[in-house]
Amino acid sequence: MLKVGLIGINGFGKIHVANVLKQAAKGKVKCVAFADVKVDKEDKDYQELIALGARHYTDYNEMLDNHRDLDFVTMATPIHLHTPMAVNALNKGFNVFLEKPPAVTIQDIDEIIQAAERSGKFCEVDFQNTSGKAFKTLIEKLKAGVLGDIEKVVGVGIWKRTQDYYERTPWAGKLIHNGSYVLDGSMNNPLAHLLNNCLIAAGRGDTNAAMPQTIQAELYKGHEIEGEDTTCVRINTVNDVEVLFYTTLCHTGNDTPYIKVYGSKGQAYWDYNNILEIKFNDGDKESYQFEEEDLFEKMLVNFVKVLKDKKAKLNSSISSCRSFVLASNGAFESCGKTIKIPQDYLIIKPEGDTVATYIKDIEKIIEKAAEEGKMFSEMSIEWAVPTQPFSMEDYRSFELFKDKF
Repeated sequence: MLKVGLIGINGFGKIHVANVLKQAAKGKVKCVAFADVKVDKEDKDYQELIALGARHYTDYNEMLDNHRDLDFVTMATPIHLHTPMAVNALNKGFNVFLEKPPAVTIQDIDEIIQAAERSGKFCEVDFQNTSGKAFKTLIEKLKAGVLGDIEKVVGVGIWKRTQDYYERTPWAGKLIHNGSYVLDGSMNNPLAHLLNNCLIAAGRGDTNAAMPQTIQAELYKGHEIEGEDTTCVRINTVNDVEVLFYTTLCHTGNDTPYIKVYGSKGQAYWDYNNILEIKFNDGDKESYQFEEEDLFEKMLVNFVKVLKDKKAKLNSSISSCRSFVLASNGAFESCGKTIKIPQDYLIIKPEGDTVATYIKDIEKIIEKAAEEGKMFSEMSIEWAVPTQPFSMEDYRSFELFKDKF
């Protein structure tokens, strides 16, 4: 039975707690300790962990020092703490199950990758949408060449976030918090899975094969935030695939994010509902509808399996996420800033106890842009601002927004 320590049990950490408790009930893991600076001792999760014999710490370093026999630790902490905490844990000899996004800047993720390589320990990133049967089937099909040469990958995520979402934590919507990069927005947080999966598809399962070569991006904000909530990104990869990525958090609802893969022999459609459809140029079709899965649980099960069987493969290793961080950094480098959408193109109104912000016709704009493969500024959108492509050749360090430190 593997011994686990939890770092962060509030917020998204509750997902990690739930999955560890599930695996503990199955006799797969034993939760020995957990660390969080602020806990509610009346909280159900806290009480269940204590009932299992787990010891609570307010200092995660003290937990690591007192429990050197832990087989792995989970980390669900604020984004800007991922790198220092993951590097520290790896350097101390612990395997790490890290919440997404793995790191904010390319220099950060390179530091984590190097720490994992030095220590010989595993670091898996909780990009849970890599674990679903539909997506895995898509990658198997792409590897087998059923679509021929991959020419283009398009990702679309149209969601809604209200003001209370940005008030839930001090770093939400920020570019920098407490002297550290956060770059919190649709691309790096709620829809990070979509961008990561786009790059996996572009590389037929190998994100390093789809390393960004040039990136052009328009990063907008409807909300009163520092970061972006609406994006259009064009990535040209080293394997000559065009990746187009469109997101917004200023919609009236939450549509199902999806990816379309265009190849010389046909096209594929995959979405978050575990659906995969393939249409071939000769008229043939393949359709797959898999049952609902607990993707978070599958990620933890995968990590436990790899720790027990070194021949098994991680769903989302830290090194496989490097292209994702490059794409994010390159998008900011191309745009140089986040662009505020003028109020004339927004609808701002009370919604319950909070405030909702919508960009007028944003769903139609994104769907049209995705269909035509265009940036917003190439579509005569009045609020859109054109940008220039940015070369990622020999890119090693993100240094924008230093004036905000």
